[in-house]
Amino acid sequence: MGIQMNKNFLLGVGFTFIIAIVSILLSNLPILNKVGALAIAIITAIMYRHFKGYPTQIESGIAFSSKKLLRLAIILYGLKLNLSTIIHQGSTLLIFDVGVVAFAICFIMLLNKIIKGDKNLVLLLGIGTGVCGAAAIAAISPILKSKERDIGISVGLVAIMGTIFSLTYTLLFAL
Repeated sequence: MGIQMNKNFLLGVGFTFIIAIVSILLSNLPILNKVGALAIAIITAIMYRHFKGYPTQIESGIAFSSKKLLRLAIILYGLKLNLSTIIHQGSTLLIFDVGVVAFAICFIMLLNKIIKGDKNLVLLLGIGTGVCGAAAIAAISPILKSKERDIGISVGLVAIMGTIFSLTYTLLFAL
């Protein structure tokens, strides 16, 4: 039983690795390059699960990848920040960032009071908008015990809005 469990664990990690590689390759294509590899990976996994079903035999490897490896990847991604900028701007940058995150979460929660939406979905959207998009949603969703549907909706909305605002900002900056 232990050998079979280890094999299934490795198959689950391999399964998520394949989805990651496919998503990275797809993110190099026109239009999809605006969405990003992480959003593509999440959408691909959701679509796979919808059409093929959840591969329960390899669940342990998938769970390990989505919880442990994803958090490690986000930490490593954070290390990519320009440390000299952080050192020179220090507390000013930190205060500004905390303000942006707090504003995004509060603004979206305020909108939720008006439209009376799902609180978990709104929290995912607020964090995704304020922090760093799909990566933040993927990192926080296990902590919030979010439904797959809410994760998919929030990743999709954050990716679409991020693309729209990036293109708008690019056009306005040129003017």
